[in-house]
Amino acid sequence: METHKLKKTKIVVLGANGQLGQEFRHLASSYEYFTFDFYDRKDGDITDKISVAHLIDQSNPDFLINCAAYTAVDKAENDRDACYAVNAAACKVIAEVLTTRDVKLVHFSSDYVYDHFNGFPIKETDETNPKGVYAQSKLEGEKIIRASKIPTLIIRTSWVISSFGHNFIKTMLQLGKEKTELNVVNDQYGAPTYARHLAQAVLDIILVTITDEKKVSYFNDTYNYTNEGIITWYDLADRIMQEAGLPCQIQAIPTSSYPTPARRPYWSVLAKHKIKERYALEIPHWYVALKECMEEIKVEKKLST
Repeated sequence: METHKLKKTKIVVLGANGQLGQEFRHLASSYEYFTFDFYDRKDGDITDKISVAHLIDQSNPDFLINCAAYTAVDKAENDRDACYAVNAAACKVIAEVLTTRDVKLVHFSSDYVYDHFNGFPIKETDETNPKGVYAQSKLEGEKIIRASKIPTLIIRTSWVISSFGHNFIKTMLQLGKEKTELNVVNDQYGAPTYARHLAQAVLDIILVTITDEKKVSYFNDTYNYTNEGIITWYDLADRIMQEAGLPCQIQAIPTSSYPTPARRPYWSVLAKHKIKERYALEIPHWYVALKECMEEIKVEKKLST
């Protein structure tokens, strides 16, 4: 890459106070050719066209990264309007605003849009089969963006973890200190996604896109991204306790013994060949991701005390 010839590229991040948004903020200083503006709900309403247009016009970005999402999967079953407002209607607003501007979009979707099992990692071209309000809203958001024809990188991911915000690791660490035994499902398969690794991959992809004309066309597509490997939630919880040195015992149970308002996919193992080959990405294993994330959680905890 002839990065010495690059002009500064402006990136706007929406949903800047979420897990993923905060990871982009953390990484921002590591990319000398990028400048960033970070916006969260206090800065503007992403479901309002005038509000979004104002944010875009005042920043004049080259790329817009949309990290805003409604992720309360179970709550969504009884909160459909709010879920669709953020995961679908906001996509329509963003697409309409960007249609008249020269801005590329990065948008994040979910493994929930698939929900089927064929014995192999799920490819981006495999059939979608969303179950539940959250899953359906995420797929609807994708469809709206694709129909708009704006240049967009859609990334489907799963089991997001981070040292920021609320997630499975933090819940397990807290419960592991309070309880001697926990039941965790062992028949849902996938892999965690360390939000920092995902954010870094996105920024690396943007860097490739602005430095290699041959790869500009790759941007307008859908990709899977998770950390490498296949585990269950039980495996992940057990490893968390081991890494943290907590005596809490993890007991494996079937999903049928832990009913939830929203259905979880049994198979969230995503194929990542396309994103790795097109952008020469090296994706760390889930165990490496877990260790790095837990180390960051320790750092964050020390900083807050």
